[in-house]
Amino acid sequence: AVVSTQSTGEYYENNDYYLGRNRWIQYNRPNWVVLKSDPSEIPAEWHRWLHYMTDETPVDAPPVEQKFLMEHRANMTGTFAERYVPSTTTKPKIESWNPNASAKIQE
Repeated sequence: AVVSTQSTGEYYENNDYYLGRNRWIQYNRPNWVVLKSDPSEIPAEWHRWLHYMTDETPVDAPPVEQKFLMEHRANMTGTFAERYVPSTTTKPKIESWNPNASAKIQE
């Protein structure tokens, strides 16, 4: 039976199945070729319900709003647009060898 419909997909529970297989999500945009159905799209409150940390859905018992909590966002590390690119702001401790530098000193 459909428990709730959210922006990520529809959450289901069927107690005819055994424990551990009776809760699941059907994503709104399933695309198994390029793996666009990413589990990091599931918000934390629904993750709690899916993994049996609580029996109450976020619809039945909405989480307490906290000022410091950010809006849920999927992990975009694997995408090209939002990939992690390491960079440094410190000056290198050693200089790389430049073969032309010694010729300038001799002249």
